[in-house]
Amino acid sequence: MIRFRSLLCCAVAGAAMATGCASKRPPSDELGAKDASKPPVNLAEYASPLDLREFDVAEAEGGYRGVFLKLSRLPTSVVTSSQSDPPRIIVDIQGPTGTESPEELFPASDTMVTHVGVARHTGWLRVTLDLQGDELPEYGVYPMADWVVVRIKPLHIEKRPWAHRAS
Repeated sequence: MIRFRSLLCCAVAGAAMATGCASKRPPSDELGAKDASKPPVNLAEYASPLDLREFDVAEAEGGYRGVFLKLSRLPTSVVTSSQSDPPRIIVDIQGPTGTESPEELFPASDTMVTHVGVARHTGWLRVTLDLQGDELPEYGVYPMADWVVVRIKPLHIEKRPWAHRAS
């Protein structure tokens, strides 16, 4: 009886696999050349110049900051640098830009990131994050499609008694 059940289970499994693996031809309208006269989806995005649409500074648990930079298009590349006197993080975003403009400063309304500066040059956009204090904190820059996220670690992390073992 056990042997019969095993054979029956194997037969059912084999039939299910054969049915699932059988190739199906797509309908005939999916085959052949595509209409080349139709432009790619959202062609206007590729023609728009690189610019900073908006930014947001968000405080996370433990004092970390996330600076979210929303771009008008996908960048070609993102390069970062920093200065320590005064402390600032510089994000150079490369791509086709529109007109050139000197740096404009915007208040960030945050205790760690005080101002966000934006300057436009031929071929790149420079975003400068002015930081409060005398020391440059650790940070990471993460390009994600048409966003760039800067994650800033606080200088003095408050230890929580429940998160650390006593020695």
